[in-house]
Amino acid sequence: MGYVFISYIYRDFKFVNVLVDELQKAGVRAWLDAREIKPGVEWGDAIVEALKDADAVISVVSIDSVRQGYIQAELKRALFLKKPVIPVTIDESGKRKLPDYLRDLQPIDARDPDNEAAVKDRRDAKLSEDALKDILARLPESVQSSKPLKPQTPKSKGYVFISYAQEDTEFVESLRQFLKERGYGYWDYQDSDRNYHTQLFLELEEVIKGAAATLSVLSPDWKKSQWAAKEYLFSQEVGTPVFLLLAREIGPTLVTAGYTYIDFSHGMDSGFTKLDKELRRKGLIE
Repeated sequence: MGYVFISYIYRDFKFVNVLVDELQKAGVRAWLDAREIKPGVEWGDAIVEALKDADAVISVVSIDSVRQGYIQAELKRALFLKKPVIPVTIDESGKRKLPDYLRDLQPIDARDPDNEAAVKDRRDAKLSEDALKDILARLPESVQSSKPLKPQTPKSKGYVFISYAQEDTEFVESLRQFLKERGYGYWDYQDSDRNYHTQLFLELEEVIKGAAATLSVLSPDWKKSQWAAKEYLFSQEVGTPVFLLLAREIGPTLVTAGYTYIDFSHGMDSGFTKLDKELRRKGLIE
């Protein structure tokens, strides 16, 4: 049985969960990253492979998703691969600002017109019965079953975002190996599938917002980095938990003053033991 790939941004995750549940009740297998990606897998690569093998794509469109370059690159890749794409709009601004290549695909308005709150604010969006019927009618038979599917349980607790200076790549390689062995998903700008058609800071914002945690690798080069301190501060601003990993002695640093860190500079094994304990305490793995 094939599957339909769900393309979305994490701000719309509440609606997307509802959509996937309704599709499963209707016998449709939907591929949603949080439910399908196995622990220890590099997040970006898994998404690329899932899109390549999908029988169809549902694009959940909102005012925020149309602004995200990596979402546009994802959909253009799907069209290049000749995948059927079904745009599903969940707010008025997103509907008005649809790219031409999606508008031509006859988007489906998912909002229930009888729910005034949902029409005004997508955070209250409910999938209307008419919209669900329209989606099902446009999906290929290869993704549909005559029987409801069992609800999917998440296979992964999500991914951690690795923030570091390029000079610390050797340490980060050991960190990647640790994450793979322990079953943690991860994303970093060198090892992950990047979208080179959008500005880096826009892509990083969305990746950090969707991350279960940020791992900031501290070193003298971290202090000099154009991005690392900004990624740390942005993670705090959007509420993504941050773990500070001291790879090399950094000296007094104002931006992290008063925060504790996990020390790897005096022993890698003890550092990874402590990190594993802290990630488990945060519920990122059972």
